[in-house]
Amino acid sequence: MPCLSIPFSDVETKKALDRKFNIEGVPCLIILQPEDDNDEATLHDGVEILYRFGVQAFPFTKQRLEELELQERQKHERQTLTNLLADHDRDYLFGHPAPKQVPIDSLMGKTIGLFFSAQWCNPGVKFTPKLVSIYHKIKQMLILNDNDEDFEIVFVSNDWDQSGFNSYFNTMPWLALPFGEPTAKNLAKYFDVRGIPCLIILGPDGKTITKHGRNLINLYQENAYPFTEAKVDLLEKQMDEEAKNLPRSEYHAGHKHELTLVSQETGGGPFICCDCDEQGAGWAYQCLDCGYEVHPKCVRAVDTSNMLGR
Repeated sequence: MPCLSIPFSDVETKKALDRKFNIEGVPCLIILQPEDDNDEATLHDGVEILYRFGVQAFPFTKQRLEELELQERQKHERQTLTNLLADHDRDYLFGHPAPKQVPIDSLMGKTIGLFFSAQWCNPGVKFTPKLVSIYHKIKQMLILNDNDEDFEIVFVSNDWDQSGFNSYFNTMPWLALPFGEPTAKNLAKYFDVRGIPCLIILGPDGKTITKHGRNLINLYQENAYPFTEAKVDLLEKQMDEEAKNLPRSEYHAGHKHELTLVSQETGGGPFICCDCDEQGAGWAYQCLDCGYEVHPKCVRAVDTSNMLGR
């Protein structure tokens, strides 16, 4: 590191700083303002600030951070498909067979999913076949409904090399950003993508609808389309109605304890399903003894007539 350091042996000073700034975990970056004894001016979220704004955050004053936040809001307000996906010398995406070029302009007016993933990412590879299935079902649903709407997905690769990108992209029926372009990293930073797989949904106007497309796909499958807040509210109400007919408890083939039906209001909440390893929210079957939790749709009920020895 090019910075200064407290001597490793100076345990007392390190402990005193931990107490003063209430350090609960690392990495943590505390930013002190020069010639300012006001504790309110001290920034406790330096890591987050640097992640969001980088060197532009300097000198880390309240005024500078407010300027950057305003610029960020304005950038999102002016967001279009073109300024998200195009480069100064590229106005196309890759289709199949690669490297078929598909003009970005052809996506205008469509609902778009930006799929951040990579071949080395096991959760991403596991989620991809499900997303492929849902993609085809949504496209078919729109055709059957004789709907003028359309849906498309763009793969934003985080692969390590061209070979990995090619192999992974060949499992997908949708479009992709060319591998290795800075646009992919810029998009990840712009949408604050902290982990993959991640599915960002953009509306026909190019504005962001939700950053939780993956979760909505897991919960509602193709019914999640068009992923709007109004549609999600409707689906949540439907799920609440369906939950009224679910057993209050179940024994699941993948767990030895009895599972209790819970909602977000009764002790549930966002979770990772222990059966399918995907995200969940709202209703779940939960083990009150050990925290095991599964989607209601993932429960494989077992015969409770002979529970001796479980």
